[in-house]
Amino acid sequence: MSFTTKLFAICASALFAVASYACDSTKADCVEVGKWDISVGIGAGVRTNPVEDGDDIPLVLIPQINYNGEHFFIQNLDVGVIVWENETQQLNLFMTPSYDQVFFDRWSPSNFFTESNALIAAGTDKSGNGGSFVPEIDNGTEFVSPGFKDVGHRELRNRRTAGLAGIEYQFSSGPVDIQFQYLGEFTGLHDGNEARVSIARHWTAGKHHVIGSLGAVWQSAEVVNYYYGVTLPEADARGTYTADAAISGIARLDWNYELTERWDLRFLTSYRQLPDEIAESPLINDNKVITVFVGGVYHF
Repeated sequence: MSFTTKLFAICASALFAVASYACDSTKADCVEVGKWDISVGIGAGVRTNPVEDGDDIPLVLIPQINYNGEHFFIQNLDVGVIVWENETQQLNLFMTPSYDQVFFDRWSPSNFFTESNALIAAGTDKSGNGGSFVPEIDNGTEFVSPGFKDVGHRELRNRRTAGLAGIEYQFSSGPVDIQFQYLGEFTGLHDGNEARVSIARHWTAGKHHVIGSLGAVWQSAEVVNYYYGVTLPEADARGTYTADAAISGIARLDWNYELTERWDLRFLTSYRQLPDEIAESPLINDNKVITVFVGGVYHF
């Protein structure tokens, strides 16, 4: 049994044990612990898509589901248990879906939750030429190399949503939060690993709440090649593509203004710098991913 499989088994067992312990409605002493926080953002936004010939991803309705129990939590697509905590630190075991499939599947669940995967909040330069190789001639005429095919004209294998499980450490001191995650894939798609680290700073003034954060995501070669590698059946004249492990940088700004007890105004933007190992893939025509959303948030 691999380390990742063992880790998944531990996470699943812990989740089941804690969920069962938290509240059994058949017992007289059952007390519901925690509170559900459900909201939906309504507005206009976009997540740019770096995949060649890929459509940018509209953001119109953004749900958010949070539950924090004594030992169990749900944060949108993340589910976990609190293993240990004190006033400033917390150690968790949790499970979450992968992120990178959002660029290949418009209906991936992660495209509906900007908070999914915690550290990752989610560009393509959509010029209409699909990012193909376009040499320019002196008179302005453009010719597309016939050996280079747009992604839409290739027989690509499915890049599926992988399940990740691992550990999370959080440290909070006043307005500053530090977070580290180490995750392994347990669904048998690529057996890769990811490590994520971020630091966030909170500012509050009256009804305004601003969060700025910087972070980085390391992905093993197995993860990078599963999503961005090019196999022989997928290749065009540029040939196959294999990459090493890679590190992406992420910056994010989130502003909220409380209008009423149930309504907030929200502005969110994030920038992910894709490393060369991803940006140089024949499937990719940009080296960044930009997410922007502005709208109202209704709390149920």
